[in-house]
Amino acid sequence: MPVFHVYLNGKKLSTAGVSDTGVVGVHVTWVRRRGEHTRAKRPNSVEEEMSLDVGGLITPADESVRWVERKLKIGDEIRAVIADDAPVDRPRTRKRSNLTEDLRQQKRYVKEMAKRFGWRIQTR
Repeated sequence: MPVFHVYLNGKKLSTAGVSDTGVVGVHVTWVRRRGEHTRAKRPNSVEEEMSLDVGGLITPADESVRWVERKLKIGDEIRAVIADDAPVDRPRTRKRSNLTEDLRQQKRYVKEMAKRFGWRIQTR
């Protein structure tokens, strides 16, 4: 299985990987929000953030894992080296899927979308 050695500004942060079946990703993200999409929700508000996330999914257990969650700034240098079958670090967080909670969130989302589009939900 491939693993990712992840570095920030020359310092090794983590070696991430999952055995057998799953997903591992190294994500560098930048986002800018304005107005109502900001936390302040004021018309002239502007928010900007950059982050590095290293995480994945252990498929058989339906368990989300995360090794790194860092804020970034201009000038940061990120390096990911792909290696073959090296020992991996223990994830900092693990979260198993909760079917009851997932269903509750799905129902909430459907109700929210129905309201947004003016639809009426009918049950049998």
